[in-house]
Amino acid sequence: MTATEDEHAANGSAHVHADGSHEEHPVPRLTLTPHRHTKVIHLIRHGLGYHNVAGHKDHELYKSWDYEDAHLTAEGWKQALALGQHIRALGPAFRADAVVISPLTRALETAAGAFGSVGWQQGDPQPPFMLEQSEVPGKRAAMQAISAAGCPPLIAWEGCREHLGVHPCDKRRALAEIRPRFPAVDFSLIEDEEDVLWRLEHRETHEEIKRRGVRFMQWLMSRPEQHIAVVSHSSFFFFMLQAFGQGAAPGVQGELHKWYDNCELRTVVLSDEGGAHDHPDPLHFRGGKHVL
Repeated sequence: MTATEDEHAANGSAHVHADGSHEEHPVPRLTLTPHRHTKVIHLIRHGLGYHNVAGHKDHELYKSWDYEDAHLTAEGWKQALALGQHIRALGPAFRADAVVISPLTRALETAAGAFGSVGWQQGDPQPPFMLEQSEVPGKRAAMQAISAAGCPPLIAWEGCREHLGVHPCDKRRALAEIRPRFPAVDFSLIEDEEDVLWRLEHRETHEEIKRRGVRFMQWLMSRPEQHIAVVSHSSFFFFMLQAFGQGAAPGVQGELHKWYDNCELRTVVLSDEGGAHDHPDPLHFRGGKHVL
């Protein structure tokens, strides 16, 4: 191997143009992790909420109690239903063994639009994902009841809530109000009837969100499901993901760390190279004398 080839092998390849300029090519940084120490995570931000519309006009309106635990707008519902069409069109390419949902209303509504099917009726064999709701102008869009037929387990989890504190749009309603509206969702992992995490006088710091996000990923890794969808929020995703991918190439970091749009879906692979979670591997075949 020549010196130039040695350099390319060590540092990656580059193409020299006729004008003397260089075009660098990405260098593969491949890692291998046993399958049982990985999970596929589908990260979904909620659709457009009434608080988003108001906050885009005037950021101070995020502090308005008019948008407490905000609902999706009619446009937000269209986004959630469009996401559902996209997921169904993917067929077996998209798999979710469970859907973990922030218990804020806009996330629950987004999950209903994306994973449920509009048109639940009395007499259907299983409870609806979401009950029918009427319009409250400027606060809630009308929507038919949504069926949970064919849905994987639906799990509400406080650990993936939006940026906590100060903004009433990020304050959870009491369980007695939200649980009856989403009968197919399992709220049993939420211990407190009222929201004890949100505080009017303290806005969660970025480092606090990051630490909460790492704990959330550890919790996902501890679960038995291999493919998990998460319906959550932009600020939570943004700061959580800052804790990951720091050794990756700039382009990969940019892809991982960029802000989520409303109803955007991105898929990542979560890997536990420390081996702290001892999941069985259903694909494994021991071979050898164990075959006999």
